[in-house]
Amino acid sequence: MKKLKSSQRLIACIVAIVMLALPLLAQQRHVAPKKPAAASEPAPTFDSLLAADSYKVYCEIRGVGGLIRSSAVNDLLDPVMKLGGPPKEFKTLVKWLNAHADVLAGSRMMVAGWSSRPKLPNVVVAIEFSSPEEAKKFYPELRDFLPKLLPTPTPTPTPSPAQTPAPAAKPGTLGAASPSGTQVTRTELIVPPTIGPQNVGAVADKPPEPAGPPYQMKQAGSLVFISDTAFTFRDLKPRGSKPLEEDQNFLTARNRFSSESVFLYVDLKAIEKEEKERRQKYEEEEQKRIELEAANPPKAEESPDTTEPAMTESMEEVQTVPSEPSSEEPVVIEETADSRVSGVATLSGGPQPGTDEVAPIMYSLYGALFGGEVKWPEAIGAGLVFEGDAYVVRTLIINNSENKGNAIPFVPQFVTGPTMVPESPNIFPADIDLFVSVSLDYPQVYEGMLKAMANAQELERKYRSKPTADGPLPETPFAAYEKKLGIKIKDDLLPLLGNELALVLPRKAKKAAKESSTPRAEDSKAAGANQPNPNQGPNPVIAISIKDREAVGKLIPKLIEGFGLKGASLLAQTEKRDGTEIVSYAGIFSYAFVGDFLVLSPDPAETRHVVDAYLNHQTLSSDSHFRNYTRWQPRQVLGQVYVAPGLVEEFTSDGRTSGVALNDKVSEFLSGVNPVIDPLTYSLSNDGLGPFHELHVPKNLLMVLVAGMSAGASEALPASNEAAAKSMMRTVATAEAMFKVTDNSYGTVDQLVSAGLLNKEMIDKYGYRIEVAASKDKFEATAIPLEYGRTGKLSYFMDESQVLRGGDHGGGAATLSDPPL
Repeated sequence: MKKLKSSQRLIACIVAIVMLALPLLAQQRHVAPKKPAAASEPAPTFDSLLAADSYKVYCEIRGVGGLIRSSAVNDLLDPVMKLGGPPKEFKTLVKWLNAHADVLAGSRMMVAGWSSRPKLPNVVVAIEFSSPEEAKKFYPELRDFLPKLLPTPTPTPTPSPAQTPAPAAKPGTLGAASPSGTQVTRTELIVPPTIGPQNVGAVADKPPEPAGPPYQMKQAGSLVFISDTAFTFRDLKPRGSKPLEEDQNFLTARNRFSSESVFLYVDLKAIEKEEKERRQKYEEEEQKRIELEAANPPKAEESPDTTEPAMTESMEEVQTVPSEPSSEEPVVIEETADSRVSGVATLSGGPQPGTDEVAPIMYSLYGALFGGEVKWPEAIGAGLVFEGDAYVVRTLIINNSENKGNAIPFVPQFVTGPTMVPESPNIFPADIDLFVSVSLDYPQVYEGMLKAMANAQELERKYRSKPTADGPLPETPFAAYEKKLGIKIKDDLLPLLGNELALVLPRKAKKAAKESSTPRAEDSKAAGANQPNPNQGPNPVIAISIKDREAVGKLIPKLIEGFGLKGASLLAQTEKRDGTEIVSYAGIFSYAFVGDFLVLSPDPAETRHVVDAYLNHQTLSSDSHFRNYTRWQPRQVLGQVYVAPGLVEEFTSDGRTSGVALNDKVSEFLSGVNPVIDPLTYSLSNDGLGPFHELHVPKNLLMVLVAGMSAGASEALPASNEAAAKSMMRTVATAEAMFKVTDNSYGTVDQLVSAGLLNKEMIDKYGYRIEVAASKDKFEATAIPLEYGRTGKLSYFMDESQVLRGGDHGGGAATLSDPPL
């Protein structure tokens, strides 16, 4: 029995335990089993941060610390710091960056701007470090520094909506115009009587909430971020989006500029798409507006025809009254094909000068060359690096298949020809200031100009005030010109031309002095009154490569006569130089065949100089400066530019400060700059990726230009500070009026700032010291330049009359006796 009872007790315990455990087991059956903890998403990296459609502008700076310490940056900062008088924030930033250059030595910085999608910051800055530990160490230092550079804005008190409306201003009170002409509205100054002296400055029921800083910061992995608004990494690269690192255009540009210190990428395709969508939206809204106006036409006014016919009749009478001609013979206005194209009527009442006939043609040709539909590339990549003694800027144009030959996006008719080794330096003289050579595809340029002219005529007919009936378009200037010449430009002229077109600007001052010192009798006799005038600028000389000299020689007289020089053959004067023939037309135009080029110039003396230099082997290709400073260029190019030191020095002449008057500081700085200005050079090539522009700017030239701009900014600083000081004085007067209403007395600067009526930072920002002496019924405010002559010259005074007075006191205070301003 005992065993049976023990067994019953054991079974009862087991049943009780099972009954208690059933609810728990049931809960476990309904609860999903725990999944293994998912691996946290990897920290964003510098290269995988952005999606291809996040931003349109991307900039990457490599080796930030090394760049900060480099002479390329410090040599340009030197004139800014010494001559420009930069703001305090700029000096603080430069000092802080120099102190942290070692930390940033191997860092990269990315700046992305112009967001393409909503909910993205306008600008995102990411700084990459070698390890997350380095990023964590740098983050608090940057966090503590940014408020000095970008301080949190002070909240502005706002009146409570529950306040009682203020009474209107009365004449003679603060609401009236002050003697200085400043209008102060009383409704903005009066505070309800319920606010007494114990609530000075309380212009709102509750104080405004403190504003946050104008930036956001975060650190993730080895990256530190700064942005203007908060963001998540999922915003920068949403799921399923194409990473920027996989965009073909971006890869092409980034790989091409992998070694440059600064890399810039602009997604023009995205910009054009956004502009197209904006334009389409505007057109849709405009169409809706037109349809709405058509569905709800405005009510017609009573008797709309009572006055209009009379007006029309009178206008017709006025138009039919002939004006008296100045001569007895009637003047007939004849509309020709040229006048229809250009919109200019030609008078046929007598012989017209040739320039009047050719002017409409030249204007139309100019418009066709620089007009037409602009075909923007898909993207532009650029790199900046310092090499030797020059700053090098390289740009890659990434075109689509339709405009591969378009090297300059905003000049659609500039279509480059095949790559070439420029031959024009072998004929031009060495003493030039500017040399430009380019390879052109003339047939495509011609077709593009024709298309641009046709589009312009179609638009003119479509949008003119009195639309014309559909019919054949008027002749283009090319067609009119071909009719005069009796030739076809495309078939008879263009096949005779090579691809190279070159232009030089002679070194006029030096050449004129040389010619005046050693004149040749035969030159003086041939040139007559056509000798160059030293007071005039040099005339350009153009060289066009040709394939058939004899055929071009036969066409030139026809071409000249077609441009308005009637009887040009009778005006031609010919002279020979060792077998080279120079032809001049009345001293206004000349040409010669030199080598495989046709040389043209409006100044016969310049043409003779080119011929003499070629015969004496004193050409540009033999000049050491030209050879040395163009050696970096590829052998085969599409274009080439060389700016000689003479022209560069002319633009920075005398003070070498771009026209800024020299002072002691500028003179002292320029004394340490290399006085020899190196040439500026440029090339246009195509290495298979697209048109490639490369510009070499000499370091000493850029330093001189920066010094000039800094000195100019320094000269302009006092004027801008004086304008700001005058504005601040009026702000002080307004604040005093508000303070007087609430406290029944005027306040000092500290009291006005405490009441939220003045911003202390704005007062101290513009190089003036503003002081206020206040009592119950009077106040006197003065503004004195902190550094007389540098931050300002004029001193200012204002009292309760709100009349601004001032004068030059040599850095002293202005008084009530100064004249009103």
